[in-house]
Amino acid sequence: MTRLQAVGVLLVALGLIYGLLYVAWLRKQRRHTSAAVAAASADTGARDSSAVGQLVVEGTYVSTTTAVSRLERVTVEGLGNRARATLRVTRGNPEELVRIERQGESTVVVTAARLVSVRRDRGMVGKFVGSNRMLVLQWRADDGALYETGFLPRYKADVERVETALWWHTGETSTGDAAPTTPVTDSPATEGNPPS
Repeated sequence: MTRLQAVGVLLVALGLIYGLLYVAWLRKQRRHTSAAVAAASADTGARDSSAVGQLVVEGTYVSTTTAVSRLERVTVEGLGNRARATLRVTRGNPEELVRIERQGESTVVVTAARLVSVRRDRGMVGKFVGSNRMLVLQWRADDGALYETGFLPRYKADVERVETALWWHTGETSTGDAAPTTPVTDSPATEGNPPS
């Protein structure tokens, strides 16, 4: 076999490999189409961070995966892409209970009706931390498929604040502690302090 023929065989093999990878990616995207319900258009307007009952936390949006396989990123609407983000919990708006505004990516919205649970974890696909500081929101799509969205708050104190704010909608905590007796508020006197 000449060198030219060897190069030709190599190019054909590479073409087949890339073709198969592309087909697999398309199949994966079709399998996760129900997750697109969480992607909101970015032109819905900025939210007022001083709104009553709203908690605003900065951090990193890690990824959205299927609940069955936490190593399987959701490719629809860029939900599997990591980005710096701001997470907002608005207790007075069940249609936008959790809103994650990502830099350079679509906004992720989880309504109160879709939210199944919130827990702490050490990490998920693409990002692992030393302690249980990552918040994992499990939510249900219209077809019943379960997805998990990971968010890593910048400050450790914000983990408990978000978890407590969402406990009132899910009725469960990830650490097995007793339920908090008072809701988290954003007043300067209580901001950053654990609930009593």
